[in-house]
Amino acid sequence: MKNYLAPSLMCCDLLNIGRDLKDLEQSGMDWVHFDIMDTTFTTSTMLPAMMLKKVSAATSMPMDVHIMSVTPELYFPQVLPYCAGGYVGVHAEGLRHLPYLFEQIRQSGAKVGLALNASTPLTYVEENAHLLDMVVLMNVLAGVTGPRKDIGKHMEERIRRTRDILNRAGRTDAIVSLDGNASLRNSRLARQSGANAFVLGTASIFRPDVPLRQACQDFRKTFEEEDA
Repeated sequence: MKNYLAPSLMCCDLLNIGRDLKDLEQSGMDWVHFDIMDTTFTTSTMLPAMMLKKVSAATSMPMDVHIMSVTPELYFPQVLPYCAGGYVGVHAEGLRHLPYLFEQIRQSGAKVGLALNASTPLTYVEENAHLLDMVVLMNVLAGVTGPRKDIGKHMEERIRRTRDILNRAGRTDAIVSLDGNASLRNSRLARQSGANAFVLGTASIFRPDVPLRQACQDFRKTFEEEDA
């Protein structure tokens, strides 16, 4: 199964986004992970939805948009036109009418993602598995700054259960994504448990001591050594 590396744009040099996008693309990254936070679902905010139009025009990498909001549909007019071929994920917590939101995403040409905080029951995945192209499992609380958390046995089992739910629903092609402290160690453990997409941030490629392009290349090379 192919592994997808999705650098989080919120971790780049925000004064030089165009330069960083070019480095990410030329270093072979797969997607651009774009976080939208509404400060109601989260305690902070990050990238404005209106910025997605320019970001999508500046790169050929597909968009992987993660909307952290109790009203994600309010962002759809600024998001969906620029995500065809990519992914748009909404959170399970507190949302009603999930199938209706999924249908809007799919009609736009984007693929459907469902994101869950670390303590959210996988029942949401079970009930909607047949509609999903991706499940995003948070290794942190979405939009809340806190200490980094390494993957433990509980998270490994959570990833395995998610993969099993999708497989049993006939969605063997659906992606399981790890979001939050996707260090080399954690990404490897997550991959062994059944994850195949990894949101990369300051724990992996965005480091002050290494140029971004080199950090991306080094991460992929080391990450994939076990597959050789």
